[in-house]
Amino acid sequence: MALLLNIVALCILIATWVNDSWRILRSSRLLQHLLFGSAAVISFIWLFSAKLEQGLSIHFLLITTLTLMLGFRYALLAGVAIIAVNSFANSYPLNAIGALYISHIVIPAAVTYVAYAVIYHRLPRHPFVYIFLNAFLAAAVAIAMTQLAHAAWALMSDRLTPKQIWENYLMITPLVMFPEALLNGMAVTLMVVYRPNWLVTFNDKQYIDPN
Repeated sequence: MALLLNIVALCILIATWVNDSWRILRSSRLLQHLLFGSAAVISFIWLFSAKLEQGLSIHFLLITTLTLMLGFRYALLAGVAIIAVNSFANSYPLNAIGALYISHIVIPAAVTYVAYAVIYHRLPRHPFVYIFLNAFLAAAVAIAMTQLAHAAWALMSDRLTPKQIWENYLMITPLVMFPEALLNGMAVTLMVVYRPNWLVTFNDKQYIDPN
């Protein structure tokens, strides 16, 4: 299972380089600053985590904000640095890195971007809709899916019993959904107001001045 997840994570990383990802990153100083700066900030925030049973911990993700800032592909690239720092700081075994990357980066980024795409095409393009649904609500769902995915990995790896996972991990999930949503909502709100050009998924002409 660990080997399979590592292979899947590697395939995802390789796929992110398709369509001139590296060339675009090299040519955009703003994108470089946003990618490396956000990766550094989120890596630091992840260091403050609540350690639970072996291999399980709870902390803010902020991957929703990262995805709205950079888009899906570059969020996955920034996630490599975040996972590397987190794995080194917490001495995670190499066979767990793929599972950690998929559950804590790929899944919340995918949830956020799919939600953004659906909301963009189905609902009015209004700043309140963008902030509340794309940042606040999507972040809550994203961390819930992350917890479920990581719990599933722990269960399939026979690291913990279902009772241990439920009592020490999943029961806490509803308690972290609102703080995660609030943190992402506040971060995105500040950028919408003061730095809209930092959000690749937000456009003033579409959301504020459609005429």
